[in-house]
Amino acid sequence: MKRNMDEIMNNNINKEQVIPDSIRVAFDKSYEQIRQQSKKKVKKSWLKPVSAAAVAITLSFAILLTNDTTLAKLQAFLSINDPGIETAVNNGDLQYIAQTQKSENLSITLENLFADAYRLGLQVTIEADHISKDNLNYLSFEYRLFDADGIEIDALVSDTKEIAGSRIYSGADFQLREVKNNSATLEFFAEATTTTAPSLEGAKLVVETVHFINNEGGVTSVDGEWTFDLTSANVITKEYIAKNSVTGLTLEHAIVTNGSMQLRYKIDGIVENENEIFETALINDKGESFFAKSANVERLEKGQQTVISLVFPYSVWNKQQSLLLKVKGYNELRLVENE
Repeated sequence: MKRNMDEIMNNNINKEQVIPDSIRVAFDKSYEQIRQQSKKKVKKSWLKPVSAAAVAITLSFAILLTNDTTLAKLQAFLSINDPGIETAVNNGDLQYIAQTQKSENLSITLENLFADAYRLGLQVTIEADHISKDNLNYLSFEYRLFDADGIEIDALVSDTKEIAGSRIYSGADFQLREVKNNSATLEFFAEATTTTAPSLEGAKLVVETVHFINNEGGVTSVDGEWTFDLTSANVITKEYIAKNSVTGLTLEHAIVTNGSMQLRYKIDGIVENENEIFETALINDKGESFFAKSANVERLEKGQQTVISLVFPYSVWNKQQSLLLKVKGYNELRLVENE
């Protein structure tokens, strides 16, 4: 199930920790303009105005990630309590990029990159004369991702722009980590719940729009082109299979990689309450439970079944021979490595 923009916006706008009341008011007004197909621009005080559609897509994303090579900032990164990425980073899977590009009087430095088969994390520093420590509430960007052959493999852009091909990543989250006068650190995180991401060795990331939101809910966008050459850690994958059978539940796919595990299973019946899906737990032999942050749900009306795909924060470096999958309403399914 690919959630439409209505669902994404409604879900994320209700996350009180993400967007304060002043920002929600601006969002509501902008979103209503989109629904009415308005072509009016939003006048702001900093740089170029941004269309209502761009505002909406910017505000439709939540929060997460951090990333750095120094121990202090690595600890801040690990405070997101993501054991999969923590283990991957401790095993050398964080790529230090440190590339700076300038366009439209705005400088972006891609500091660090994390990428495995199912998750993507970026840390960037954005420098601009108008950034104010006391008046920057939220920050995000639009990008396109190209493989080593120049083929667009992913994009996160306003719905007013065309996308070549299908997207790999979903559940995009932005976290504004540190704001100074004329500088801000931003982290981005996304997951591939239905496909496998290719290696990013030789790939290019092109940032084409940066969105700023001030404390009063004012939104300003800067259009430009900031292109970064990417490198990738060695992506490792390992398959797990079901050791036992559970009535009404079928494991279709379970692959663990550097810092994440993509798992797909099918259950009898049509799931109506999707919140229950996030109660699905992956349990290791120490009794520790891991939960997914995003999901893809496909309802098979003809067969009255539901196919659910999740990405768990679990690492191939854990090297555990067996795991348990606990789905609400079903017996535990034991997973073992496929030799």
